[in-house]
Amino acid sequence: MKAKLSFKQLHALEAVARHGSFTQAAREIGVSQPTVSNLIYALEKQYKCRLLDRTGSSITPTPQLAEIRGHIKALISLNDVIDLHLSAEQDLLSGQFHVAYTSSALAMPVLAEFVQAYPALDVSATAMHSLDLQPKLLSGGFDVGFMTTARLPRDLAGFAIADAQIGLWLPKEHPQARHASLSWNVVATLPLIQRQPQSGARNLFETAAQLAQVPLQTRLSLDTVDAVMTLVRQGVGAGVGFAAECPNARDLVFVPIHDPVLAAKHYLVCPKPMRETAMVARFFDTAEANKAETHIASKRPRATTG
Repeated sequence: MKAKLSFKQLHALEAVARHGSFTQAAREIGVSQPTVSNLIYALEKQYKCRLLDRTGSSITPTPQLAEIRGHIKALISLNDVIDLHLSAEQDLLSGQFHVAYTSSALAMPVLAEFVQAYPALDVSATAMHSLDLQPKLLSGGFDVGFMTTARLPRDLAGFAIADAQIGLWLPKEHPQARHASLSWNVVATLPLIQRQPQSGARNLFETAAQLAQVPLQTRLSLDTVDAVMTLVRQGVGAGVGFAAECPNARDLVFVPIHDPVLAAKHYLVCPKPMRETAMVARFFDTAEANKAETHIASKRPRATTG
């Protein structure tokens, strides 16, 4: 009779894959290092496969493990939910929660509320490009992510938290800053400062430019929004980005590009198996509430002076 897959094996496997270390995994789950090694050895022997690549001191998931790692994380999270119902003493929100984001302006307000509401939770947040974020989520590297795309990917669950208007950031004194929108003909004449090629904004922007048959003058490619805005302020060029990326910039002006192809949205997403787990559900609730409060605040009349 074939031995059954055990939760202990999956828990040990996920911990080693996340830490890249048998010793750290053993410390996290409260067993000895040989126990972790034996659990994973038995699992690999049982299914006649290799789930971890061991190269020198480096331990990384194999492609086979990467493909199912999100499901393993979902199973572990659901186990925590069951444990909560069976033990009223246990705090649901103890543990670790990993967030990825492409825009700090959108992610930080939600993160701030979430951390204040659930201070017992160890939360980490990592900035990355949209094109890198999706595979990291699906491989179990993160629990949730903020990403910008034209539509919600099929293999992720989530909802739109804001419209993503793409355009150029310009100094207030720039000749084009006074316009309500820019044509592609104008954009083609400007030196541009963009994010790296993996950026969602850059991908959408360059795809639309190609469809419009517009040649672009990209002068610099930078890693962060802050770096782009710094060089825009220094007059190096126009920064390509989203309207929501620099909401408190008093010395810069965002001017959209007149092209319906540039329509996109900012999404909060997670792997589908993770959507109903307790911590992800609470985070989504926090984001929904933040979205509603932001919408209400934007509708309030502004005070006038004089």
